[in-house]
Amino acid sequence: MDARQRRSRAALRAAVLELAAERSIAEVTATDIAAAAGVHRTTFYQHAASPVDLLLDALGAEIDEARERTLTDTAAAPVEAIVAVSRAVIEHIDHHAAVYRRGLGPDSGGGSLHRMLGDHFLTSIDLLREQGRVPDAPVPAGADSVYVQASVDRHHADGAVGAIAVWLDLPEPRDPDVFIGILDVIQPAWWPKS
Repeated sequence: MDARQRRSRAALRAAVLELAAERSIAEVTATDIAAAAGVHRTTFYQHAASPVDLLLDALGAEIDEARERTLTDTAAAPVEAIVAVSRAVIEHIDHHAAVYRRGLGPDSGGGSLHRMLGDHFLTSIDLLREQGRVPDAPVPAGADSVYVQASVDRHHADGAVGAIAVWLDLPEPRDPDVFIGILDVIQPAWWPKS
């Protein structure tokens, strides 16, 4: 990607985040985003198939970058790593609270951010496990370990997204430490706690 394409992508990402903070992404058009970004509508389609795709790309890029920053310290203890990556994500979500409140709400429809955020947490769990920071789930006798691990990981990821949706409804200013504390309560006994 050349410098002009990077500038266009950055402008489009900023525009979609701004517009999605003001109204539902389902109400935002490619033309709206292109105008706010100061680019032609065809430029929009060079970067995304739809406003929802662009929003997912913009948010995903930010939380992936936050994860990269927090999980690079391989010397950190398991609990420190989990808290660091959780704090980075919750600070990102708090920064874009209006977008996430709409995208995780009951009326989010095709603009739902639940799956994107859940998948982000799944990837984080996989990375933490690869680094030896989180254990495998206990497997009941006779159960398939791959199925058990996939189920437990999806439960953790989607449970965290549910906790975030509730946390977003707290009065401002919201405290990231409250969210970290909630994670400690909802995780199973064998999961590292802060």
